[in-house]
Amino acid sequence: MKRPYRYIIASASIALLLAGCGNDNEVKNKDLEASQETKIIVDELNREVEIPGKLDSIVMGGILPYFSTWFIATNSTEEIAGIHPNSYNAASHSILKEISPSILDAKTNFIENGEVNVEELLSLDPDVYFEIANQEKTVKKLEDTGITTVALDTATDSLNPLDTLNRWLTLTGEITGITDRPDEIIAEGEENQQMIYDTLDEAGVKEKDMPRVMVLQYHNDGEISVAGTGMHGNRWLNSTGGIDVAAEEVDGIKAVNMEQIYKWNPDIIYITNFTETQPEDLYNNVFESQDWSEVKAVQDKKVYKMPLGIYRWYPPSGDAPLMLKWMAQKNHPELFTYDMNEEIKDYYKRYYNYELSDMQVDEILNPPSEAAKY
Repeated sequence: MKRPYRYIIASASIALLLAGCGNDNEVKNKDLEASQETKIIVDELNREVEIPGKLDSIVMGGILPYFSTWFIATNSTEEIAGIHPNSYNAASHSILKEISPSILDAKTNFIENGEVNVEELLSLDPDVYFEIANQEKTVKKLEDTGITTVALDTATDSLNPLDTLNRWLTLTGEITGITDRPDEIIAEGEENQQMIYDTLDEAGVKEKDMPRVMVLQYHNDGEISVAGTGMHGNRWLNSTGGIDVAAEEVDGIKAVNMEQIYKWNPDIIYITNFTETQPEDLYNNVFESQDWSEVKAVQDKKVYKMPLGIYRWYPPSGDAPLMLKWMAQKNHPELFTYDMNEEIKDYYKRYYNYELSDMQVDEILNPPSEAAKY
């Protein structure tokens, strides 16, 4: 079902044009000069990086969701030689392994105890290595070894839940020369967001009409951690007509107790795919010393596990336009009455050229606990 993409050999003129698109804080490398076979891009540490025009082997480290961005931008995983073990676990429990099975050939042994093993990474002979921007020491170390490294940032001040994905899609387009698919997915996300805003406005939905919602980020017998401001959950809720109950008291991710949950008493709870907990675990009150039966969302059976499609839907994912529609429908089922199963099938057919079965859609909407393990 795959349509392997064709890399574009950049001309020197295009490369120089891209290099000129950086901002005033851009770190210019005077030693770099694009050739007929290379191009110069600016990564998210604002560094100029010389990229080979033809990429046969790429590796992704701590930037966990990026392998899925690469796939949706290029429709190929064949050049992905290595990904982080956490990413691999998500991929092995995702529909991506059916659409593009070569993702399961990616190696993970270049990550040991959370650190990059340079010797193992070199054995994969990457043309480009992608790393999370907050690991600047790792980026510097790899740069010193001669491994071309591109830094990508997960942080953003934007309230737009699509902001990070859109940035990565645009940069991937610059790296690969493929811009039609990234542009289409960015446009679809923006159209879905506008549809949601318009629907809420036309229905006259005010803040008092919106459900009060909590995002359970990490959870087990000994931990209840929720996501607040500055996190993806807060952005998704703001964009789909929900009130984040943690927004006033939690910046980032914070561990809380049941007394705080009772105080918030959310109407809806969303559970991320970074924890093994399922809605049934809260409905059946399986955790000792945690009585969830008093919480309104549990009493009303409005606890939802976030889907896992090409990747987890909570962080930046190629399925982000679908995430907007899914969460808007959960928050306001009376307003967003489309058939979510058909929405998913249509999206996968158009962007991934893949016909989903009813069972596969059900698996996307109800991911297993094992997908959170690594």
